[in-house]
Amino acid sequence: MTLKELEQLKHRAKCAKTTMQESYVPMTKYSDTTANGLTTAIVDFIRLTGGYADRINNTGIMRNGKWTRSGTRKGIADIMAGKPIQVGDRTVSVTVAIEVKIGKDRQSDDQKKIEAEVVKSGGFYIIARNWDGFYNEWIKI
Repeated sequence: MTLKELEQLKHRAKCAKTTMQESYVPMTKYSDTTANGLTTAIVDFIRLTGGYADRINNTGIMRNGKWTRSGTRKGIADIMAGKPIQVGDRTVSVTVAIEVKIGKDRQSDDQKKIEAEVVKSGGFYIIARNWDGFYNEWIKI
C-alpha cells in the first residue's frame, strides 16, 4: 500500500460516516518526511485495517514552572500496536512496537532495551524510517 492508497482508504472511511457528498469530504494528506507525519500515517493505517494502535506520548510537561516527567518508561516505542493474525479458526493479536526515526535520529540505549524486551516476549519491533520501510516490515508479520 502506498501513502496515496492510504489517503483513499481514509477518505472512504470518512465518507462512510457522513451524509455529505463525497466531493465535500476533505482528503487527509499523509507524509513520511516528518516524525509526526509518519506516525500519523502508521496509526491511521493500522486502525483502518482492523488493528489496534496507540501513539505513546512520553514527553513530560511544564507544571507550575517545573518540568514534570512522563509516567511512561524511558525508551518506550512511539506506537504500540496489535496486529490481528489468523491462527487456525481464531483471530489473535500480536504485539508490535514501532519506533519512528527520521533523518539521522538513532535509537537510544533505553530504546534498544525496550526492543529486546518486546522481542524476547514474542512481540515484534519495527524501526520506521519511512512509509515503505514500515509497510514492508508490517506485511512480514
